Amino acid sequence: MRGASLLVRFAVVSLVLVVLLGVLMAKLLASMIAARGLQSATDAAVLTTTIAVQPLLTPDDLTRQLPADKVAALDRVVQGSRAGAEIARIKIWNGDELLYSADPHTRTPARTGAGPSDELADALAGEIEAEVISDSSEPDNAALIDRYGTLLEVYVPILYDGEARPAGVFELYLPYQPVQASIRADTTRTAALLVLGLVVLWLGLFRVVATASRRLRVESSRNEHQARHDALTGLANRAHLDVALSAATGGSGSSSVALVLLDLDRFREVNDTLGHGCGDEVVLEMAQRLTRLAGPHDLVARLGADEFAVLLPDVDGVQAALLHAEALRSALRAPVRVGGVDVVLDARAGVSMHPLDAEDGPALLRHADVAAEQAKRTHVGVCAYDGALDRHSTERLGLLADLARAIAEGELVLHYQPKCDLSGRVLGVEALVRWAHPQRGLLPPAEFVQFAERTGLVHPLTESVLDQALAQVRGWMDDGRELPVAVNISTRSLLQPGFAERVLTVLGTHGVPARLLALEITETTIMEDPDRALVVLTQLADAGIRLSIDDFGTGYSSLAYLKVLPVHELKIDRVFVAALTTSERDRVIVDSTIALGARLGLDVVAEGVEDEPTLSELAALGCQQAQGYYFSRPVPAEMLRLEGSDRVS
Repeated sequence: MRGASLLVRFAVVSLVLVVLLGVLMAKLLASMIAARGLQSATDAAVLTTTIAVQPLLTPDDLTRQLPADKVAALDRVVQGSRAGAEIARIKIWNGDELLYSADPHTRTPARTGAGPSDELADALAGEIEAEVISDSSEPDNAALIDRYGTLLEVYVPILYDGEARPAGVFELYLPYQPVQASIRADTTRTAALLVLGLVVLWLGLFRVVATASRRLRVESSRNEHQARHDALTGLANRAHLDVALSAATGGSGSSSVALVLLDLDRFREVNDTLGHGCGDEVVLEMAQRLTRLAGPHDLVARLGADEFAVLLPDVDGVQAALLHAEALRSALRAPVRVGGVDVVLDARAGVSMHPLDAEDGPALLRHADVAAEQAKRTHVGVCAYDGALDRHSTERLGLLADLARAIAEGELVLHYQPKCDLSGRVLGVEALVRWAHPQRGLLPPAEFVQFAERTGLVHPLTESVLDQALAQVRGWMDDGRELPVAVNISTRSLLQPGFAERVLTVLGTHGVPARLLALEITETTIMEDPDRALVVLTQLADAGIRLSIDDFGTGYSSLAYLKVLPVHELKIDRVFVAALTTSERDRVIVDSTIALGARLGLDVVAEGVEDEPTLSELAALGCQQAQGYYFSRPVPAEMLRLEGSDRVS
């Protein structure tokens, strides 16, 4: 509609401009035609006097009263011209003396004493003067105007060879109506051609602009659609969803609004195994399934490569939303035939409600994302938002913004938890970071490390921990005690280019042997990019650094990778150790892990040992090392009890 309105405005404005241009050009052309007609009539008068009248007179005739034979000859010329309606009157002047005058009705004898007019004076100076006369108020011209209508009065200088100044002046009166008729005809013809040309010009411009406007409307509509929809699936994109969320949460109705966020698991494996073309086919199929399940007022959007959202603008409570989310998730989990194989992907769904969980669209989307993350972390299919489990509160976001300053100003401190043999002898320590916040006190790593891992802050944080831990090892060495320290390494740090080189640089800076440093990496960290992880871990192991797989049993590492990774130690996750004496299933897992480590030649450390029965059971299973509150909580270095640890001999 806006494009059409602009086109109408252009049509009106351009038409007005063309009409104005036409009027101006018509006036200009009419003026030029009139001037040309006047000039043509003047030229004809000059030609008439030069050919028909001037040869009858000699220069001497103009110095005195004309003789009778000359007057008779002039009369014959005037009478002949009168018959052809070419000359209405002729006068001959010698200065201000009228020598001859004749008109169609009377024969006026020569007279003197009449003062010359301005035109006559100019003609006596050698100029040809012409004037159109239509005023009949002058008695001298009234009869002529009554007979001929408008007249052309022309003053023609009489020049003879060899004379610089005119000998006299012919004053001619010619009928001007034939000239006017010719001017009108030429003006009408020219105006018609001008109007036709301008109409053709305007129609041509209008057609060009209309065509361009139509194309622009089509292109604008296409661009607007592309700006609001996913290029591959045609579903709404993030921008479109934001607008829809704002509209859905901005009303004052009593109905609930639900947002379901769905993540596909293992979609990256499809791309890596079958190629991105097959991955696109999977995405298209998933989009069609979600669209088929959507109601007439629901909005299905694609937010990322493997992330979809479904906005339910009118849903009957949380349970109804969860049921709908489960139906959507089940549709995504059905097999997809692509690349000649059946692909089965799992999916997680997070649900957030308005106004229960969020007051506006951005909060609704963020809370749905938190719920989806919770579903993934707890290995459940569908999860509703729970504010108590939201690790992304505004307070924590502000805390993250303050973390960069804390790292730079040295507010991060290390506590150390001993790793012992089952007799209690300290074999080494694990460095655990804490944040000595000036307002909130000592914060555990759960309050900030996971946030740092999602940003570039994890790199300076890791470097700070390594630097402090190795500085402490150097201090113990200076006191005559060699005590290995273990540092936890995140996925982003391990896979960051140049990580191994930076670790070796810090070792060299503090003069600590590589054998006194252990790096703990989770199974998830290794499997994020196994090939790259293998390269980095091999560099570190070749340098003499010990490598440990932390929280073993909770990830999804492959035994095929485990047998080639240059690791030295497995740490059994505390969730299995804690239930060792009460759960036969957990006891089997711990027993199997100890046996696996023994067969692979790896040290096995049980985490989370908190009581004597658990320690006794570990001893019965053949575990040789343990860590937990039974021995010591994480404490500052100065509070660490190192009795029984190795000293430098």
